[in-house]
Amino acid sequence: MVVESRRGLMLWLLALTTPVLLLTTGCTPSVPAAVRHATAVVVFIDFSGSISGQDRVSFRREIESEILSSLAPGDRLLIAPIHDKTLTDFRPLVDATLPAKPDFNGWLNNVLKFNRQAKEIEAQSLHLKEKISAEVAHVFAKRYVSPQTDIFSSLLIAQKLFYDEPRRKVLVLMSDMIEDNPPYDFERMSWSPATITKTLSELDAKGLIPKLSGVCIYVSGASAKSAEVAENIGRFWQAYFRRAGADMDPSRYAHVLLHWPPASSCHPTSTARAS
Repeated sequence: MVVESRRGLMLWLLALTTPVLLLTTGCTPSVPAAVRHATAVVVFIDFSGSISGQDRVSFRREIESEILSSLAPGDRLLIAPIHDKTLTDFRPLVDATLPAKPDFNGWLNNVLKFNRQAKEIEAQSLHLKEKISAEVAHVFAKRYVSPQTDIFSSLLIAQKLFYDEPRRKVLVLMSDMIEDNPPYDFERMSWSPATITKTLSELDAKGLIPKLSGVCIYVSGASAKSAEVAENIGRFWQAYFRRAGADMDPSRYAHVLLHWPPASSCHPTSTARAS
């Protein structure tokens, strides 16, 4: 009888302490919720000779008035150049992360203290945005110039930048999208469906198609010497990004930045390559 009573007591204690053990030893997210719900925006700007001064003015305006103003707490903004040495001489022009808002817990947080902290973070974010805006102005005032455009290498860098990135991933390419780094010169190529297939196969064999699954792609500045060439180049990039596993909706490939900020529906395409 005594043994059974002790056994019952032990079972009761085990049942009582199990929830506590689960709370203290269970799996917890390795990434704060505020970061998981944030966005990492990587902007590559084409500084080759084919980009006009008016296009650069447009790029700067889109960064300052649309991209920068849309950044929320916890978001990261990285801006880098596209030039002929993107892969071997990569250096971000701007790299900043807005402070994340703390998660409110009604059991643990003091409301007044939490609200005060939230206001401090908001003030820090505004100050950081002003600093970023000044850095962006400096970037465009310096007028980087490159003889050629190596977009493929920029996309390989993008893969590295987004590796293990817990935030939602958005890549903005501010470029005419005319690759003219040997052996490719998009404005001189004879475009056809076979050309696109052949070029993609060559790039794949050379390891020049990155894995961009989960990356939402925007293109601003798309252009060419004729509408026909522009359409062919656009079709190539659509096929390229499908093979890379990225989300490249045709509505986001344009001469200006359209449909910003990114919709929550941005997702990888179903045709992503196997890892």
